[in-house]
Amino acid sequence: MYRIRKSIDVDFAHHVRGHRGACINIHGHTWKFEVLLESDELDADGFVVDFKHLKQRVLKPCHDLLDHGLAIGPDTYEDVKEDLARVGADLVASRERVHGEPMPTEETPMEIAGAIARYPGGIKVIVFPFAPTSELMARWLWQAARDGLAPVAPQVRVASARVYETLHPVEAVAEYTP
Repeated sequence: MYRIRKSIDVDFAHHVRGHRGACINIHGHTWKFEVLLESDELDADGFVVDFKHLKQRVLKPCHDLLDHGLAIGPDTYEDVKEDLARVGADLVASRERVHGEPMPTEETPMEIAGAIARYPGGIKVIVFPFAPTSELMARWLWQAARDGLAPVAPQVRVASARVYETLHPVEAVAEYTP
């Protein structure tokens, strides 16, 4: 059995609907997303899969979707999308008030494994089909890896996906293994 592992760091905030503790607040982390792949055989180049495929087809798209956004679940989004649009418009308008130039609008349509980027008032909000806990995002990352690599590496199995919510001073990590 051959295995490879690759990760990427991404900065984003999240809110866990109905949480009984501090995660009820919007708060951010520098997350680490890590995927472990395995195969019984190597490809013609001697790889489980070229690391560039894992980066280009899974990790970078996940980074691009989430980077400097707010991750929330669908019920939360439905409850607050109009408020987010008002707040977002005020936040984006601050660029022109401070610097005398408008904020360039970037509303890139992105969707990965059911998580979709929305832009209420010009700010990036990622709506997951679930409350974005580390555990559920680990399963989501596993699915994104499976779907993203299937066309280029059908012989590869996604063994697990890890989501590190914090790295320092100690790690807090969730892992999904089917």
